[in-house]
Amino acid sequence: KIKDDPEYSKYFKMLKMGLPVGAVKNALERDGKDPSIMDLDPEKSVASQRKKKKNVSKQKKDKKPKIRRKKIYWNAMDNSAIREDSIWSKIQGMVVMENLKYDTSEFETLFTETLDPSAKKKQENKSSSETSSSKPKKSTQVIEGKRGMNGGIILSRLKMDYKDIADTIDGMICGKFDFTQLKNLKEFLPNEEEAPGIQAYIKSASSSEKEKKDAINDMCACEKYMYAMMEVERAKDKFDCMLFETQFLSRIEEAMESINTMITACEDVQSSERLRKLMAMILTLGNQINTGGSGKIAAGFSLDALLKLDEAKAFDKKTSVLQYLVKLVKQNDDEILLFKKDMKRVGKAEDIVLDALSAEIKQMKSDLDKVLSVAEVESKKLREKQTSSPPEQGIDSNSNTNEIPMLIFAKEAEKKVEEAFAKVKEMNSKFSSTLAYFGEDPKMSSTDFFGTLNKFISKFQMSQDFVDKEEEARIKDEKRAAAKKKKEEEKKAKQDAAKKNPISEEQRKEVTQKKETQDKKESQEKIHKEEKKKVDTTIEHKTRNMTNPETKARIPVNLLFKKIANEAALQRNKMKTGSETEEELDINHSKKRNDLNPLAGGG
Repeated sequence: KIKDDPEYSKYFKMLKMGLPVGAVKNALERDGKDPSIMDLDPEKSVASQRKKKKNVSKQKKDKKPKIRRKKIYWNAMDNSAIREDSIWSKIQGMVVMENLKYDTSEFETLFTETLDPSAKKKQENKSSSETSSSKPKKSTQVIEGKRGMNGGIILSRLKMDYKDIADTIDGMICGKFDFTQLKNLKEFLPNEEEAPGIQAYIKSASSSEKEKKDAINDMCACEKYMYAMMEVERAKDKFDCMLFETQFLSRIEEAMESINTMITACEDVQSSERLRKLMAMILTLGNQINTGGSGKIAAGFSLDALLKLDEAKAFDKKTSVLQYLVKLVKQNDDEILLFKKDMKRVGKAEDIVLDALSAEIKQMKSDLDKVLSVAEVESKKLREKQTSSPPEQGIDSNSNTNEIPMLIFAKEAEKKVEEAFAKVKEMNSKFSSTLAYFGEDPKMSSTDFFGTLNKFISKFQMSQDFVDKEEEARIKDEKRAAAKKKKEEEKKAKQDAAKKNPISEEQRKEVTQKKETQDKKESQEKIHKEEKKKVDTTIEHKTRNMTNPETKARIPVNLLFKKIANEAALQRNKMKTGSETEEELDINHSKKRNDLNPLAGGG
């Protein structure tokens, strides 16, 4: 039986100790033995189980070697597709391989390969042995493969020796790792099953220091980290201490900010004079609406009534009580409209849950107590170590060097947590007094109280915007109506004046005709001026570069005549006013035409 064979018995004992089969096979390979032994039946002998494999190997040796050739992947043509007049038909038989001069051995080496199965196996074994000798195989020996791979990825990012990581955790030295890295490292601490397996694996290979080192080197990165962390006492507690320290500052600052916001919000609400006036106006308006100012008058109201002001409508089914309240405030004391400025922190206070905030401080205190406990134990060990060994030169034995950094941090953190507890007490007292100030139920939550106030502030602002727009529209309508009224009054005044001083129909027609004639005259003058301007511009452009009088003939005569015609039209208008006679105008017009036309003898 294999299990009783002195050569293999210890490996089967490893299996009984709980080591995985993979770890035992690695041990066999390390000792220079065949790891496939572990795949055989331990109740049968090696020889009986090897016969079948030998026969199979002989059959494999009888197989002929195969020849592997390089391929040129082209699209070959069939002979039937080749035409007689094609190039392929013409070059057939032109070149024969045997007639070429070439090195056949070189050709065979380059383009063929003999595949001998036995040679191939030897080559593979040789290459694998070379690889294993040059780069030791790093596979998981004990832990689950996927867990080992994930741990290896995280450890590769840290780029630190596993012993250095273990020493850092053992000394609880923060600063080298952030919160996420610490959390991931803690996740890959060996569990209750992995730790005994790693110990058994190392123990089985500890016949010599060299074998132990080889066994450790055969482990994957995650297993090496686990093995290093197994030397750290209370590793999990130390991770918790470091995680607490990494997050403590941000946690305590966030908590203190929320506490101070809640205290300030309570003070703002109680000290706002404008809010008091607004609440008084709401109470008075509500009593007037409900009772008409007589009968059972309410002395106060709960805060939830503030939200009902926007829901309650007047009999016109348009105006809400809240909108009317805004109008009332604007007419009497518009300073009250600024009450929102007195409560800037009320919005933030709505998101703060007092119970959760108190619970967070208590949790910090509980976590800190654990940190103090661990830190004091480790500091005690340090003091004992310093007492047993002679003091180093230059170091005072009475100094705080016997306190580890974690204990120093914990003592400082304890002071801050105590301050936070005092602030929490003040916050709860302030909120209780605020509830009493408004006559609310002492059990009312902070989110309900400040949430109600926030909603009211938002609805009040919306109503104020609506009233402002409505007032702007009313002012515009009044201005428009006033302008219309003024226009109508002016029209009526003209009509009254016309009635007092009536004119005849002939006079009215004469006035109308004069006005039309004047308008027509002005329109014609405007047209003629524009036309003259265009003609002058064209003539100026044509004559700009002329150097002698003879070139004057090049100017288009029609443009000159057009200019004279425009001037004549202007003169006729003047004639109508009595400045020139029509006969004189025609003579001047003809004279200018003859003077400017070179074909008429003028040039």
